[in-house]
Amino acid sequence: MPIKLVPLFCALLYCSQLAAKPLYEKWQSIDYIQKAFLEVALKNEFNPSHQQLIRWQKPIHYSVEFLKMPPNPLINNLITAQLKHLQKITKHPIQPSQTTANLNIIFTQGNYYATAIKRFTQSAIKNLAQDSNCMGSFQVNRRSEITHATVIIPVDRVMGDGLLVACIVEETTQIMGLPNDSDWVFPSIANDKSKIELLTGLDYILLKLLYSEALSPGMKAQQIQPIIKKMLIKWEKNRTIKRAPFIVNRSGLYPLVN
Repeated sequence: MPIKLVPLFCALLYCSQLAAKPLYEKWQSIDYIQKAFLEVALKNEFNPSHQQLIRWQKPIHYSVEFLKMPPNPLINNLITAQLKHLQKITKHPIQPSQTTANLNIIFTQGNYYATAIKRFTQSAIKNLAQDSNCMGSFQVNRRSEITHATVIIPVDRVMGDGLLVACIVEETTQIMGLPNDSDWVFPSIANDKSKIELLTGLDYILLKLLYSEALSPGMKAQQIQPIIKKMLIKWEKNRTIKRAPFIVNRSGLYPLVN
């Protein structure tokens, strides 16, 4: 079956955090969340024509490889905690691979980053290794289902810039089916101009929406909007939206890095 490759990469050029408290509260409106979901889940700067919901349908079986560098237990712990967190939020099965992985997470050295991109992905983006600190790509079938993904992180480069955690969180979250970066979606790891490096309450809600049983791969905006509005009204009433920032910080990487 033919597949399309949807490349992602995280420039992660953080600037000063100028947001005041009201901006944090603004995201909790139903209209804002709905707009943010359509922006992050349906759009993709590298494939503007594909504005359909994409996500995994089959369980994710992941492998972690240290290429041209020794295994690092700390990084292994970070990856394990992050993927368990994503599974907890989405309820989608994510387990270490026992045979063939459909999610390959590769840590390597900065001087091997470009080679690793060429070797393990089909990305045709020019100067990707020079213009990004880390990258992810995924393959989508005709049913808009993600079938395989790869994340590549050059450890020495990102650790030198203090971006290891940010790269792990952003890339693994985006390959779940939230591929688009946006400067106005805030607070979120999808906003590369912020200093946010851990999942936020907004990211928590976006992931829950993405993997809701009411949605399915291939849906377009006009189909999605009435469904998620109904869900968001319910979550507003039962305080899921209000409590999201506290819930998301109870697990994942937050307890490990704070």
